[in-house]
Amino acid sequence: MLRKIFVLLLLTFLATEAWATHIRAGELTAVRISQSSLRYRFTLVIYRDTESSIQVGSNGIMNFGQGRIIRDKPALEAASVEGRFIITPIGHQTEKVTISWEHTFDGPGVFVVSYTEENRNGGIINLGGATSDSIPFHIETVIRIDPGLDVNGTPQLTIPPIDRGCVGARFIHNPGAYDPDGDSLAYKMVVPLQDRGTEVIPYLPLDDPSISKIREDGGTPTNFSIDPITGDMIWDAPEFAGEYNIAFIIEEWRYSELTGRYELLGYVTRDMQILIEDCDNERPLLEVPADTCIEAGQLLEAVIRGTDPDNNDILVESFGGPFRVNSSPAQFFNLPDMSQDRDFRPQPAEYLFKWQTNLSHVRRRPYEVQFKITDDPFDPDAPNLTDFKRWNVTVVAPAPKGLTANIVTGQSIELNWDNYVGGNLNPRIEIYRRVESYDFQPEHCNVGIPANSGYELIDDVAVSETSYLDDNDLRPGVNYCYRIVAEFPLPEGGTSYASAEVCVTIPLDVPTITNVSVEATDNTNGEMYVRWTSPLEIDQTLFPGPYTYELIRYTGQNGGSNRTLLTSTQDTVFTDTGLNTKDRPYHYQVRFYDAGNNLIDSSSTASSVWLDAFGNVKSIDLSWTADVPWSNQVQSSPYHLIYRNRTDAAAEDVDNFVLIDSALVTSQGLKYHDDGSFNGIELKEDREYCYFVTTRGSYGNPIIPAPLINDSQKICVQPNDEEAPEKPIIDKDPDNGKEIIGPDGPLLIVDNENCDRLSTEPCGFANFTNTLNWTVQDTQNDIARYNIYYSPTGAEADYELVGTSTQTTFRHTGLNSIKGCYKISALDRSNNESELSDPICFDNCPYYELPNTFTPNGDGINDTFRAFDQPNGKCPRFVSSVEFRVFDRWGGTEIFNYTTRGTGEPNLFIDWDGRDKNGVELPSGTYYYTATVTFDVLDPSKRKQEFKNWVKIIR
Repeated sequence: MLRKIFVLLLLTFLATEAWATHIRAGELTAVRISQSSLRYRFTLVIYRDTESSIQVGSNGIMNFGQGRIIRDKPALEAASVEGRFIITPIGHQTEKVTISWEHTFDGPGVFVVSYTEENRNGGIINLGGATSDSIPFHIETVIRIDPGLDVNGTPQLTIPPIDRGCVGARFIHNPGAYDPDGDSLAYKMVVPLQDRGTEVIPYLPLDDPSISKIREDGGTPTNFSIDPITGDMIWDAPEFAGEYNIAFIIEEWRYSELTGRYELLGYVTRDMQILIEDCDNERPLLEVPADTCIEAGQLLEAVIRGTDPDNNDILVESFGGPFRVNSSPAQFFNLPDMSQDRDFRPQPAEYLFKWQTNLSHVRRRPYEVQFKITDDPFDPDAPNLTDFKRWNVTVVAPAPKGLTANIVTGQSIELNWDNYVGGNLNPRIEIYRRVESYDFQPEHCNVGIPANSGYELIDDVAVSETSYLDDNDLRPGVNYCYRIVAEFPLPEGGTSYASAEVCVTIPLDVPTITNVSVEATDNTNGEMYVRWTSPLEIDQTLFPGPYTYELIRYTGQNGGSNRTLLTSTQDTVFTDTGLNTKDRPYHYQVRFYDAGNNLIDSSSTASSVWLDAFGNVKSIDLSWTADVPWSNQVQSSPYHLIYRNRTDAAAEDVDNFVLIDSALVTSQGLKYHDDGSFNGIELKEDREYCYFVTTRGSYGNPIIPAPLINDSQKICVQPNDEEAPEKPIIDKDPDNGKEIIGPDGPLLIVDNENCDRLSTEPCGFANFTNTLNWTVQDTQNDIARYNIYYSPTGAEADYELVGTSTQTTFRHTGLNSIKGCYKISALDRSNNESELSDPICFDNCPYYELPNTFTPNGDGINDTFRAFDQPNGKCPRFVSSVEFRVFDRWGGTEIFNYTTRGTGEPNLFIDWDGRDKNGVELPSGTYYYTATVTFDVLDPSKRKQEFKNWVKIIR
C-alpha cells in the first residue's frame, strides 16, 4: 500500500511538472518569401519564465489555418527552418525563444494562423490571479492573400512585449511596429485568447475598478487605451504591484485600385506582460527632432538627447523600419565615442541617428523611428521607468530633370525630359498642365503638385518614356505650363518632388474670348457681356482682313445644347439679352471669316461663371466654376472678389451690393465662407442674402491684357433654412404605363426608347440609357440641385444615389439592363432635401423565339437547334435561364434535356445537336419539345414563359 501511494504521488508530481506553466508573452509574424508562389515564413517569438523547467514547444500546436497542424516539440523543431528553438536570455527571469516555419498556401483566401501552448505563468492578476497557470497561451495572425492586392507580409514588431512599471506612475508601451510593404497600420485592444476564437474568461481590462482606479496626476478614473494610429499603449496608472497581461492587434491596410478604398489585409496579435512594482522614481526624458522629409540619396543625421530628473544612468534604444530595410539600414551611435553598444550611460547623454538613404527607401508613408529611454535607479531592486518618443521620417523621391517643351503644331506641344534616376523601381511619370505660370518650391515635404494650384493631371506614361506629345484640347494664345512627377507603385507608393516648370505659348492666330460676364440676373431678361480679341498673330498675307465674326451661344457651361447663332459682326463685343441667367449658365464660341468670306477657324468655347450658395447655421458657403480657356487661379491676380447685399446693421438693404471680402483662390480654391466676420455682424436666419463673385484670370500671354474680369450671376440664400423644397414629379404619359405589384407595393412601369432600338442591335448589346424628366414647384426659389435614386429591383431597401443634376433632366448611362426604378428629390441651398418623388420604372423587353426545324448534317449551316439570333433581327433578350426538354413524337418519353441553371457559362441559345441524352444521333423525324424561359424583368407576368412545339430533324 505504501508503495502504491508513493507511486501515485510520484505520478502526480511528474504530471504537474509536465504541465508546469511558463509563458509570459509572445507574437507570431509572417513574411512572404516567394514572388512566384504563396510561400510564407512564420516566426514565433515566445517569452518564458525561467523559473519553470518546462521548455517552449513541449505541448505546442502550430496551425496554419489550411489543414496543416504541427504538434509537440519534436515535430515543431523537425519542421522548422532552424531545426530547433533558439533561446536568448534577456534578464528578469525571462528568456526569449524564437522559431520559424515555412508554409505554402494553395490559393487566395483569408487564413487564421495560430500557435497554442499550455500554459501561462501563474499569478497574473487580471487573468484570474493564482489560477492563471491553468490558462493556455494562444496567439493568432490573420493573412489575406488576394491577387488584386499584390504581395504582402504582416507587420513586424521590434520592441519586446515584456515591460516594467511603477505603482502610481503612467505606464507606456509601443510595439515598434513597421510594415516592410509600407502599408498603413492601425492598433486595437482585444481580449487575450486561450484557443482559436476563445477569449480568456477571467480577463479584466486594466481600467477595471478592481484592478486600478487611479491616475498619475491623482485623478480618476484610470486611463487604459491604445492610440489607433501611433500604437502608444497607455495605462495611467497601475495601483497594485504584480504581473498583468493584455493583448492588442496591429492591423494592416492597403489602398486597392480595384475597389477604390483601403482594404484590410490582416493583423498580428501581441500578447504582452507588464510587471508593476513599488518604487520611488521619476520618469526619464527624451528629446527628439521634429518630423522631417529627406530626398532619397541624401544622408540624414540627427542628435537624440536623454536626461533623468533623478540623475540616474539612462539607456536609449532605437527601433523601427529604417533599421530593418535590406539596403543601407540606419545606424544609432553613442556620442561622443561613436560606439553602438547599448548600455546605461550617465545622464545627460546624446546619441546620433545616421541613415544614408537611397531610392529603394522611397515610400508614401513615413518611417516610424521609435526611441525608448530607460533609467537605472540607484536601488538595484527598483524597477526601471521608461518613456517612448516617435520620429517620423519620409523618404521622398527626387524630381525628374531636364523637362523642355516645344510647339509642334498649332494644336500640339512636345515635352521631353531626362531618363529618371529611379527607373528600376518602375514608377509612372505623371504629366501636369495649367494655364499661366505657377511658382512654388518643391521641397521640405511639399511633394507632387499642390492642391488648388490649377495644375491638372493630363496623362501618365511608363518610366521608360522620355517624351510626350500633348494634343489634348490645346488653344491658341494660351501660355501652357508643365511639370512632371514620378509616382511610385503600390503597396509602398510614394510621390517625387515636382520637376522644374516649363512654359510655352501657342501663337494667337484665332479669336480668343476674354469675357463672358453676367451683366443682369433674371429668369427672362438676363444679360451677358461677351468680348473677344481679333486673331492677333495670324498671317494676314494668307488670311487678309477685315475679319467677320459669328458669335454662337450654347446653354450650360459646356456641350452642344441649344446652339444659337447670335450675330455676324466685325466688332469684338456683344451683349446677349433676353436670357435666363438666374437659373442657368451659358457658353460661347466665335467663328471668323476673312475678307473673301472664307471660314478660317473657331475660337475655344468659354462659359459664364456659375455661382452656388449653401446656407448653414448663421453662415453661407459659396463656390463657383467656369469652363474657360484661360486660368482663373493665377498668381498675378490671386484674389476673386465677393459682393453681398444686406451689409447694413439691420440687414435690410437688398438693393446695394458691397465688396465684403476676397478669396485667395490660388491656395483656397474657388470657394468662400461668409459668417459675417467682415463687418462683425452675424448673418440673420430669417432673411435671404444675395451674392455675386468677380473672377480674375489670365491667359498668361503678355499680348492679351490681364486680369480678365468676369462676374457671376446673383444668387440668394437664407442661412439655416430648415424648410425642404416640394418633392419633384417625374414626367410620364398618363396613357402609357402599366401598374404591377413590386416587392414593396405597386410600381408604375412606363415604356421607353430602348426597346425600339433593339431590333437593330446585335444580340450581345448591353449599353442602355434611361432618360428622366421631371417638374417641381420651386415655391421658395432656392432649389440648388436634384438627387437621383435608382433601384434595380424596385425594392425600397435597394434605392441608391446614382447621380445629381442641376437641371430637371437626367440620363442614366452605361446600363447593361433597362430594368429599374427611379425616385427624385430636390435639395435647396441649405442642403434640405425634399421627400422622394413617387417611383417610376422601366422594364426590360424580353424576347425568345425557337425554330421548328434544323439539319444536323455537319455542313456548318443550321446544324443545331438554336434560338433565333442575328441576322434574323430576333435575339434572346434579357434571358436569365433556359430549361429545355425533348420528347419522342408522342410526347411520352424524354430523350434529351438541357438547363442553364448551375452552369458557369450558360448557353442561352441551347444549340442542341440532335443527339439523345446518351449522345446517340436521333433519326430524321418530328419531335416534341418544351422550353421554360425565365426573363430578367420587373413585371411578374412576363418573368417566366413556356414554349411548346414540334421540331423536325432533317439529316
